[in-house]
Amino acid sequence: MKNVFYILLIFTTLFIGCQDDLSKEAPFLSEESVFEEEALTEASIAALYSSFRFMELGGGSNNNLGLISNMGGEYTNFAPWQVSAGAVSRTYSAETGSGALGYWGYGTLRSLNVFIDGVQTSSSFSQEYINTKLSEARFLRAYLYFEMAKRYGGVPIILKAQNIDDPQDELYPARNTEKEVYDLIYSELEDIKAIATTSKTGAFGQVDLYTIISLQSRAMLYAASIANFGEVKIDGLVGIPAADATSYYQKSYNASKELMDSGKFSLFNKYADKVDNFSKLFLEEGDSGNPEIIFAEVFEPYTHGHGLDVLGTPDGFLTTWNSNFPVNYDIVEQFEFMDGRPDIERSELTASARWDVDDFFGNRDPRLRASIFYPESIYQGQTVYFHVFSVVDGKNIKSGNVTNIHGEEIPALGPKRLIKKSGLLLRKKLDLGTYEALEGASGQDMYVFRYGETLLNHAEAAFYLNKNTEASASINELRERAGMFTKASVTEADIRRERQVELAFEDHRYWDVIRWRIASTDLNKAKKGCIFKYYPQEDKYSIVLKNDIIGNKRLFGEERYYLPISTYIMADNPKILQNPGY
Repeated sequence: MKNVFYILLIFTTLFIGCQDDLSKEAPFLSEESVFEEEALTEASIAALYSSFRFMELGGGSNNNLGLISNMGGEYTNFAPWQVSAGAVSRTYSAETGSGALGYWGYGTLRSLNVFIDGVQTSSSFSQEYINTKLSEARFLRAYLYFEMAKRYGGVPIILKAQNIDDPQDELYPARNTEKEVYDLIYSELEDIKAIATTSKTGAFGQVDLYTIISLQSRAMLYAASIANFGEVKIDGLVGIPAADATSYYQKSYNASKELMDSGKFSLFNKYADKVDNFSKLFLEEGDSGNPEIIFAEVFEPYTHGHGLDVLGTPDGFLTTWNSNFPVNYDIVEQFEFMDGRPDIERSELTASARWDVDDFFGNRDPRLRASIFYPESIYQGQTVYFHVFSVVDGKNIKSGNVTNIHGEEIPALGPKRLIKKSGLLLRKKLDLGTYEALEGASGQDMYVFRYGETLLNHAEAAFYLNKNTEASASINELRERAGMFTKASVTEADIRRERQVELAFEDHRYWDVIRWRIASTDLNKAKKGCIFKYYPQEDKYSIVLKNDIIGNKRLFGEERYYLPISTYIMADNPKILQNPGY
């Protein structure tokens, strides 16, 4: 069993304790009493952890699992009615708000402020314990501000619990500038580094020193990018002055270096086979001694599980509602060939061309094979097929089996749900063993921060600080782990491509194209899926491209670099100004 404090376990402890004395008024605890009993304080902080959206779940059967990757164009959802697919093509306006992507977290913020204020008043706890709990809660507050700043730019900064009888100016604050929010995030994290635990608890879901430094590394890189590529508008409520870019890159660089020099983390490199190694990176978790995990949201099958496997497993493998994450071909193009050959041009993908899938897909970066199902991938000892039909002697065969040139029988076409969409499917993080995939049965942890990202953050910050040798070293460390050839020096395009490949389907791509200000070109177009036809007499496939299910509705206007603030929020507080373009 994983060593993580679960809120259910904590509340069970509380309820058992209450049974000893039925006269206790446990259901009606005062705020003061919460911070005089350790079990109550742990229950309170656990409830705060559980309120955070480290991993997008939501919806029936966790159908929102695909939200961020869908927004970033990495894959779509199987059905256009699913929330994640609708979030891409919906209209974003003040009236419709920011939808599923929104995160105006002031209810959670008040709970955090109550906790931060209250735990410091305790007369029962040691200062060491108070410091640890403070560092956790203040980290969560900084993380919450980061999540809101990514979406809206500047938001109101509130650092104490508001009460109904507070002055109106305090109850209804105006938005702070985006720069002020990022500066707050940095200073808060810098302040709590001295009081955080140095025990490596992050892999088990509890904030430690290294989790704090990781957020500095990530958030300051975002701020630097906004200053470097963005534009200041509405008196700084959105945008950061370009003159501040270098200082934010330096802060991100410093944080990344602090993690790298700590000696506490390294890349997962347990297995010689590069595909197997990258696959198991996401399955062998903190209790297995994985050295790459810095902070994880921890799950347990059934008791505290999620629906990744039931949603993602390929058609034909035990479940009925499956194959929900069809991968777009656009990301396949980012995986280089291992032998360094040029990328395949889309103009070469014609109905008359024939391709050996073992070469077309199998000779690319091993991270592709660990991340994406393509025709004839092996999963749980069986072959996954994606072809819409087979062609024998010029005839289309759509039932039964066909025999290829090697004398092997394979189905004339793939399963229905695999051939209807993109012809590719998410593999990364799926369970590799044989199991019964049921709703809530998956227990894969979600890595919020891992050392691979640290190296990428370091490389990007170092590049813009004119430290190309260091940037190249970090990129090459990742490429060597993957089994790819190294590069003597790296460009901006190299760093961005490496980031897309290494962090594919980990909820980074959407935010990356936002902060680089390339979303209006990268996301403002239809993404592509594949149509495969199998030619058994050659044992090859034709590959042609088609639009994904969202098609030309995948629109991203310049205003979308910031989400709209809903009219009900502005009606509640007239000092809240709307973002540009809405």
